[in-house]
Amino acid sequence: MKKTLIFTCALLISILSVAQDAVTAGKIAKNYVSSDYNRNSLTLVGLNFGENLSDRIYQNFSKLEIPDKFYSNPLQNKTIATGTDRASVSDMFNQLDPTVISKWLNQNKVGQQILSTWFNRQQDGSFNVEVLKERGLFNANDNEFMIASASKRGESSLMDMGLQLVNQTYLIAFDFTNNMTMTQYYDKSEVEAAKRTMNGFKTSLKTYLFKLDFNDSVAAVFFQDYWVGENTPDKQARIDAFENAEFPFVLVSKQMNEITSAQYNEGQPMAPKKQLTEDELLDQLSKVAFENTITTIEKQVQSFRVKAMVSSVKPISAKIGKKEGLKFDQRYFVYENRQRNNGTLSSKRIGVVKSMTVADNRKVTSGQTKPSEFYQIAGGQVDNYGMFLEQHNDVGLNVFIGATAGGLSGINARAEYYISKVFGEFVKDGKSGKPLTSWKIYGEIGYGGDTYTVENFVDDFTFTHFSFGISKDFYPLSFLHWGPFVGYGVELGDWETNSDDEEIDTDFLEAGARVGVNLAHNIQLLGSATYYAKISSQIKDSKGEVLVDDFDYTGYFEDRMGLGISLGLRIMF
Repeated sequence: MKKTLIFTCALLISILSVAQDAVTAGKIAKNYVSSDYNRNSLTLVGLNFGENLSDRIYQNFSKLEIPDKFYSNPLQNKTIATGTDRASVSDMFNQLDPTVISKWLNQNKVGQQILSTWFNRQQDGSFNVEVLKERGLFNANDNEFMIASASKRGESSLMDMGLQLVNQTYLIAFDFTNNMTMTQYYDKSEVEAAKRTMNGFKTSLKTYLFKLDFNDSVAAVFFQDYWVGENTPDKQARIDAFENAEFPFVLVSKQMNEITSAQYNEGQPMAPKKQLTEDELLDQLSKVAFENTITTIEKQVQSFRVKAMVSSVKPISAKIGKKEGLKFDQRYFVYENRQRNNGTLSSKRIGVVKSMTVADNRKVTSGQTKPSEFYQIAGGQVDNYGMFLEQHNDVGLNVFIGATAGGLSGINARAEYYISKVFGEFVKDGKSGKPLTSWKIYGEIGYGGDTYTVENFVDDFTFTHFSFGISKDFYPLSFLHWGPFVGYGVELGDWETNSDDEEIDTDFLEAGARVGVNLAHNIQLLGSATYYAKISSQIKDSKGEVLVDDFDYTGYFEDRMGLGISLGLRIMF
């Protein structure tokens, strides 16, 4: 009787919450971002059509584990043998019919297995609330804990949250198609033998995100018709009804990714010292497939993006961490929700921040959770009076296009990639990780030309340079950043009357600083001051043999080294 009362109360809370959301939903703008966040639960299942390499891929896929960010609802068998050909269940774009996938899920009792985890089903068919309590408590943040502690029911109210979490149960169906070894890919693409440099696997992955729709009516039927307690009189009838039930799986989104897990063959310049085995490459294939899918889903589905209230500033802090899957140097947007004169709720993005310390909060809150800290890279002033963070992953890639005067003058383009994301493990507990943030490696290409006099003849020369190096950004103000860099490069020179395919080959060191002003959160007007120092210069023929070993590069091209000033735009992805 006591447990029945708990469920009835919890169900009423859920119904009232949904009803309130329905009222509010009529008064929200399209740009509204809810500040609420609860952990989702996740189940993975593979759809095996028995095609080339399918069995091997899904065997390794079954080893995947759900990350800490989600509650795990594992299946006894992570793979469903479809028993049919792909064409009969696909559309013209080779995408599977969601209703067919849902049918397969019910045929394989996936809904029963998921709910058996949520309601801690025992061997005798009975359910209990132990997992609901555990997950409700683990999901709670400090604010919810303090509110609950002040209430008459105390922590019991946090346990009831578990029932609300059941309706945030998701499943990802994986469909690996066009599976090939690199040898099969080379054969299909008719790649010549000299260019067959890699071994491994390639696949086209289609994934389908479903939600187990445990709405009020489904919950009511579950408790009224399927629930088995200690003293349930019609126990076997309820067990049979549960086993024969069908549960609603609603398609939320679709994702497509091309996945490659390959390595250079032995003897190739970039080959690993020890070649991975085929099983290790297939394990890597599954992990990359999952990571790419989750990244895409986080962009598509708001409920998969972590959110947290700003708890303090100087530095900006929020009480999220490893429990929510927070990573070092990960990007979040700062929002503030506002109410318009007509009562409509809307959201305004205040700023953009990145994490610089990640708290290990993987435990039930006691109201004193240690916050993670962030540094601001764009936007206005952030405060802790109702502002909140929302996860917005970046690719970690910047692209710059601009022009340089002086030094290696001309048009230049640069790609930068953040390597700082892997530095989080070096941040000691209680220490700021800011010195390790925003480190990048870069590669640059430039092109320029002018008329010069060399050996008493006048000619038009063109120059192409390539360089790579490392840099770091500092953010003294939210709209301004600067950063030093150092690199190494090579410049190739050619001239108009050159008929012998000769070229001037010059290598150099470069160092300097860049300063950027935000035009938008991901677009900056960027200026650089770079000093170029020649190391050596040679003239080579078309075979790479040295014709002039110590060419007087700076003597003939006096303006090609020294200080250069560049200006252009940088876009962050």
